[in-house]
Amino acid sequence: MERIDVSSQSMTDWSMVLDSGQVDSPTRQRSLESLVRRYWPSLYAKARSGGIDANEANDVVQGFITDILLERNLAAVADPERGRFRGLLSTAFSNYLRDRHRAQSSKKRRPSQGAPRSIERDAIQASDHGENDPEHAFNRHWVATVIQAAVTRVRVQFRETERRAEWRILEARLIDPMVSGTKATPYADLVEELDLRDVAQAASYLVNGKRALGRAILQEIGDTVKDPSQIEEEARELIELLERKSI
Repeated sequence: MERIDVSSQSMTDWSMVLDSGQVDSPTRQRSLESLVRRYWPSLYAKARSGGIDANEANDVVQGFITDILLERNLAAVADPERGRFRGLLSTAFSNYLRDRHRAQSSKKRRPSQGAPRSIERDAIQASDHGENDPEHAFNRHWVATVIQAAVTRVRVQFRETERRAEWRILEARLIDPMVSGTKATPYADLVEELDLRDVAQAASYLVNGKRALGRAILQEIGDTVKDPSQIEEEARELIELLERKSI
């Protein structure tokens, strides 16, 4: 099998998936951990929306990762030509939950094997908000992961290029209200805080920030698909999910 080059810090979903499936890859562990961090919130949300309580949901997701992703090497059967990895992952998790329910119902649960230490759940912020549709919960949290990654990308870009005022306005006017539900900071307060010329300058900075965030979201989506022609379809689905329920 052709070796996947994972030397760069930024890996696409498919490069991580394919590298994760190569048991002899020296970077497999790193790829697996990156993959888990990306999809843990979606898996957790799906478990919670299926009626599993918070503590048990963590154990269920950990069990799925151990049994299916690691031991059965789910990534090894993933194929970019056959569709999106998150679709394969969601279907596999649905099957895992169904088998788990059957096992519990028949009282034939096998002994617990414990959780691998290598997976750091503290780094993942998964929502405990209940939802009635497990599949929607999974996809909605995938959208949240994409947006959070895009926000991080823009924050790093703006700070590295000394555009801190633009970042501050984007954060105060758009990101914080979207993520935390807080009220947007008034333009007048930001003009005074950042010693800007006037409100018009602050508003212009926000426009620049929104454009940068939009580009970053498209870049993040591009990292999850094999064919660039799929970006538009993914972006359209992301918007539909956002319209159904806010992140």
